[in-house]
Amino acid sequence: MIALMFGCAKNITDPLVEEDPVDTDSIYQEPEDPFLGTPDKMSVVMVSASKVMYNQWQKFFVWNEHSYIMVWPSENRKLVIKDVDKALKGIITDEITKTEVTTNFVYKGIGVTFQDLIPGKYVVAVILNEDVEKGKRAYSTKEITVKEYGKIYMKKIFSYNAKDDEFEEWTTKLIEK
Repeated sequence: MIALMFGCAKNITDPLVEEDPVDTDSIYQEPEDPFLGTPDKMSVVMVSASKVMYNQWQKFFVWNEHSYIMVWPSENRKLVIKDVDKALKGIITDEITKTEVTTNFVYKGIGVTFQDLIPGKYVVAVILNEDVEKGKRAYSTKEITVKEYGKIYMKKIFSYNAKDDEFEEWTTKLIEK
């Protein structure tokens, strides 16, 4: 009776959000000029991470999430994350040689700018932290090509239903200059 008065059609046993109806491409707000103020003779790769969340009224919003962000040189390699624990320490696997590759470019935060990378191919990885409600240590990777004095802006938006310790495709586009 009370539910009819307030127009509530939900049952207490219904899930809060049944599926992730948000298309990350449609909510991605591309910055007007992320490279404003960056010297012409400097290469930069800007990486940030967010997650789709829902408020108490079941309206979605994009939350900048502290994540682990890392980058590995990937020229003539096929780099994949086989073990999230190792990846958090900067270790990834080359599937061609079946060896582990290490990086010192490991950062924890909502975003980072890598400067003056040598031109070539790189794999960028973002791993969610363990403090999120859903998607603990979910991860995504993207291979990029850095040109001499090239500039790349990339943002990973994890879906609301990201699975713990599982890969999620990098869907948002890159801005390159």
